[in-house]
Amino acid sequence: MNKTNYQSNPPVWILSLGAGLAPFAVTLVAPAIPTLTADLNANPTTAQWVLSVLLISIACGQLVAGPISDTFGRKPLFLGGAIAYCLAGFGAVFSQTIETIIFFRIIQGLGAAAAVAMSRSIVGDLYNREQSAGVMSTIIAMMAIIPVLGTSFGGLLADLTGWQGSFMTLAITGLFLTYAVKFRVQETHKPEHERGFTIKNSLVGYTMLMSTPKFLASAITTASQTAIFFTLMSFVAYSFNRMGINAKEFGVWMAMTSVGYIVGNLANKRFLAFFRIEYITLFGALISLISLLVMQIWYNYNADSPLSLAIPMILVGFSNGIMIANSIILASSALPNLRGSANGLVGALQMTAGGISGTVAIWLGAAQDTSTGILVLLVVSFCSLLSSIWSAKISPVN
Repeated sequence: MNKTNYQSNPPVWILSLGAGLAPFAVTLVAPAIPTLTADLNANPTTAQWVLSVLLISIACGQLVAGPISDTFGRKPLFLGGAIAYCLAGFGAVFSQTIETIIFFRIIQGLGAAAAVAMSRSIVGDLYNREQSAGVMSTIIAMMAIIPVLGTSFGGLLADLTGWQGSFMTLAITGLFLTYAVKFRVQETHKPEHERGFTIKNSLVGYTMLMSTPKFLASAITTASQTAIFFTLMSFVAYSFNRMGINAKEFGVWMAMTSVGYIVGNLANKRFLAFFRIEYITLFGALISLISLLVMQIWYNYNADSPLSLAIPMILVGFSNGIMIANSIILASSALPNLRGSANGLVGALQMTAGGISGTVAIWLGAAQDTSTGILVLLVVSFCSLLSSIWSAKISPVN
């Protein structure tokens, strides 16, 4: 049964939209970067910060949004994040310099961070562990469609309306979410104004989380599995290019990975009715590792076949779908009174792990040698398997 009965639960689509603000802000704008660079006479390296600062802001913003919501409640942060996302979008539309756009992207990233962290925290507030994982799987399955639509629609939008159209779409999305949160979302966490929010309290909370084995094991699993996706994205385009696959065909192959991710989340909802959440997560980690081993062997056997990468990528997407929702819920339920902080910290660790692993893969030469990239994936996947085993050995929190 639901944890709360004094309110109607917010529609899942609102939580999905909130969680999807971050990937939408990346995938919709990315195709417009060349046009933006030319129109504003910007240096390409500087223009790349339009994407980079967003990711940094999302990572840092979640660290702040989480503990603030534990003190003052979820809805103010969710609403504030949507408003910031909206206003930053409008600000970018009317910007005349690349530096101004970068400033507004920092604001937009902070807004997206609050929305993502609050979407996850609200689910944990309303449901028990198993129900939370099921609802989170639904949210992630719905949200997984956003990068596919963003990448496809972003290119078309940039051609038809220029880079301003991309930012206007983000602003309108934020405006729509603002209205939805204001009128359709109730507070799910009793504010604790008497405790007050301080940086010291936040650091104490994060220290408690990092010293809690259940949180640490699940957070490592989440971060490692997310890092697999980011690392794959860092080099796989180069791999397909060496096979003679053009950008349009590459987009089709990548869409299939998202299909695997969606199917994995839907399958997870079925599994939760029969198996303990930790065991499902462990099963997903094992599938991930086996899929990457298949990728390495198949690619070494036939390096010119796109199927050698595409089929294992679908399976990796499937394993991500099984795992990530579960490991997020396991981490956030480790210390229920710090659920917001836990979600913020997990989100920051996901972004950090993804950025570091992708950078390391490229530094080691994955852009020139696909096998090197797959080797990095195997190492990260093995870490995910070990942390899943560790989590499964720890008794669940009631």
